Amino acid sequence: MSLLLKDLAFRAAATGLNLCGAADTARFDASQCPDWRAERLQQGCGTIVVLGSGGPTFWQQMVRQHGAPKAPQPNYHPVQAFAVQGMRELITWLQAAGVTARLVQPEDACTLNFVQLGEAAGLGTVSPVIHLLLHPQFGPWVSLRGALLVVGKPFGEIADASLADSWQPCCGCPKPCVAACPAGVHDGAGGSDYHRCATHRHAGNCEVGCSVRRACPVGAEHRYPPDEEAHRHAYSLFAMRKWYGLGKWALVPRFLRG
Repeated sequence: MSLLLKDLAFRAAATGLNLCGAADTARFDASQCPDWRAERLQQGCGTIVVLGSGGPTFWQQMVRQHGAPKAPQPNYHPVQAFAVQGMRELITWLQAAGVTARLVQPEDACTLNFVQLGEAAGLGTVSPVIHLLLHPQFGPWVSLRGALLVVGKPFGEIADASLADSWQPCCGCPKPCVAACPAGVHDGAGGSDYHRCATHRHAGNCEVGCSVRRACPVGAEHRYPPDEEAHRHAYSLFAMRKWYGLGKWALVPRFLRG
């Protein structure tokens, strides 16, 4: 890792973004369909820096600075807003070093496949069972907050950091995550019915956390504290209701729901 990239990772960690990895754009884009390539979003992008958080550190830092967030509501995502603040500071720092970068978030309409991108940047392995990114230390208790599409290769050549070949935690696992889901969302063979998850949760079930994530044995000691888990879980339900048109969102046409 270049000194510049190490410095970037150190500065990111200071904002609570303790996961930082990089992927070569050409290598990543070669695995994606044309509409999901980084080069399409940032001309001349040679490197993608992926930023996220693992464990409760990010939440604790946000609460210390801004207090506990309110319940989810339209256009209110304080956790992501806190992350964006830190990532924009990193872009400003890079600009001062002569490096041009564009921020892309998972919530953006025209975005990237962040789960696959996290794997390409060495931040974990995508579970073939539940499709979550599993980090070697933090397990499923990770969140990818954004990607910096960096013009050129100011960090030098980026080696293939993927752990997919060397670390496969789901292989040989008895899959307690599948059995733990009361809605039977995952079939254990790679199939998942997220509409079933959404309707199950919309009916008032699984209110404060996900049994699937909790059942994963990897990184169990880094589980989010109850207040963080409840907030994140409530926000994901808010997003699911909007996406699948549940509750009041049933009255909003699909193209307006985003």
